[in-house]
Parts: sequence; structure tokens; C-alpha cells
Amino acid sequence: MPFGGPNSERALILSPRGRDAEVASQLMQEAGWPTLICADVAALCEAFGEGAAFGVVVEEALPTDELSALAKCIEAQPAWSDFPLVILTGHGDAPERNALAARLQDMLGNVTFLERPFHPTTLVSVARSALRSRRRQYQTRELLERQVMLTNELQHRTKNLLAVIQAIASASFRGSHEREIFLSRLQALAKAQDLIVGGGQSGALMGDVVASVLGSFGAHAVVDGPEIFLSPKTAQSFALIMHELTTNAAKYGALSTDTGTVSVRWKIDTRTAEPAIVFRWQERGGPPVTRPNRKGFGTVLLERAVSTSGTPPHFDYSPEGFAYEVRAMLAQQR
Repeated sequence: MPFGGPNSERALILSPRGRDAEVASQLMQEAGWPTLICADVAALCEAFGEGAAFGVVVEEALPTDELSALAKCIEAQPAWSDFPLVILTGHGDAPERNALAARLQDMLGNVTFLERPFHPTTLVSVARSALRSRRRQYQTRELLERQVMLTNELQHRTKNLLAVIQAIASASFRGSHEREIFLSRLQALAKAQDLIVGGGQSGALMGDVVASVLGSFGAHAVVDGPEIFLSPKTAQSFALIMHELTTNAAKYGALSTDTGTVSVRWKIDTRTAEPAIVFRWQERGGPPVTRPNRKGFGTVLLERAVSTSGTPPHFDYSPEGFAYEVRAMLAQQR
């Protein structure tokens, strides 16, 4: 399929009388471009709406009433489009002919005049320039469409991110060190966003997310897992999970002592109908672990940060070291 879509590179030819239409069509086809001979201006406008690269129109095919119809058709084209028209004129340089040419230029825009008789290669050369111009317009259309798509995606992600920030703020501003807790969680989100931007707004590697959080704490850990490219939503979620686990380990767990160790491991489980990330955090060598007597926001975050498809995260408060495991369904993290 041509770059611009179906019919995007065909030439529309309007010459109701004589053999001009047949000759022009033959020359275009010999140059490798599909053609469509139109019976009148209405047919030309209809074909233009279905896709075309440029039009070849004889001057006498544009009486005043039909010229207005063609002008309206040209005016209605989208902002990216500037449909090229090659108008075949008769010989002469009388003032009235110059006035007509100026009027056609004003009404139809992207017009090139070619005086008859002409050499066949001249028409092909003019048509080639028109096609080149049209292809650049298709590129502009693609860029505009991509910009709209990216803007919509950015708005969607911003809305989701603000919702997460709102949830963090409402849960963090309770009790002591509220501001510090909130800012540290917000910083974890910001670092994840930096990784996502570095990944072309399409996501981030799991290893980079883990390393970014551990590096913020200066924490040493055994890290092991395959390269998994996370969607933006999943990358943000695992950044928060890692931040919560690392913060707790630095305050109360293995990272609060010189002898404690932490391992962070993940893998892809393909045994189920939908592939899942199996993420595991394991602490050893820290102070004896005790189960918390209340469920704080951190625990709620670890329970709900990623979609688990009905399989709740596992919290292990064994005395020798805290462990956490979660299965994140890949298909539900977009």
C-alpha cells in the first residue's frame, strides 16, 4: 500500500473534450502512477475525497459555476492537505489570460500552469514535483496524527499519575514525619517517570526501576531477573513497591544493620493462561521480624499497587527475615 494510504498516489484527470485526458493518462501510467479520468468537476471532487496525489485539469473544463464547486472542495480539505493541481492552458499572454490565471491561483491554491502544446517529459516532470509535494503532506498528516495520539496518551498518564499522587498524599499526611514520607514517595514516582521518558514514553526495564530505587538509598542487594520491559503504569507501580520495601528495610529491617542482606528477584511465569511477572523481595540478617499490629498505607500499597488477577501478594514475617512476593499480570498493566 502507498505511504499515504489507498488511492493516495493516483492522478485525477479532467478533460471532457478531445484526447487530452487519454494522452495525459497514458503519460502518467507510463511514469508508474495510477490514473482516474473524471467526467466532470463533481466526479473530480468525489475522487479527491477518496484519495489522490494530484489533479491534471484542462482550462476549458472549469466554467465559472463548476470552478466555484471545485474551489469549495479544495477549501474543505484538512489543514495538512494542499492538493496540487496542474492546469493545462492554451497558448497566449493576453491580459485577460493573466487575470484568469491569477483568479485560478487565488481560488484553487496549489496550482501549476502548463501551456499547450508541451513536451511529454514536461508534463511528467511537473507531475513528479506535484507528487513529491503531496508525499510531504502525507508525512505532515502522519506527524499530526501521532502528535494527537501522544497528547491523548500524555493526558491519560497524567490523570493516572495525579490519582496516585492524591492517594499517596491522603495516606501520608497522618502522624509523624508526614511531609518526609510524602516527598520520598513522590520522589520514587519522579524517578520512575524519568526512566519512562528515557524509554521514549513507552515504559522502562524492570532492572532499571529496581536499580534506581536501590541507588537512592545506597543499598546493596542481590538483584537477579530477566530483562522485562514494563509499561509506564507497571513501571510506576513497581517503583512505589521498591521504594516502600527499601524504606522499611532501611528503617526496621535488614538494611538497618551492617550484616543484613536483601535479594530482589523476578521472573516470567508462562504456566498460566496469561503471562505474569513473579517478583520476590527477601531480607536476611536483620533484627528479628514481628508482624505489624496495624495495616498502614505502605501495606495497602504493597497489596494493591499492581493488578494481581485475584492472587493476593504474599507477606512472610518469619523471624529470620521479611519476604514479599507478588504476581503482576502483564496483560492488565497497560
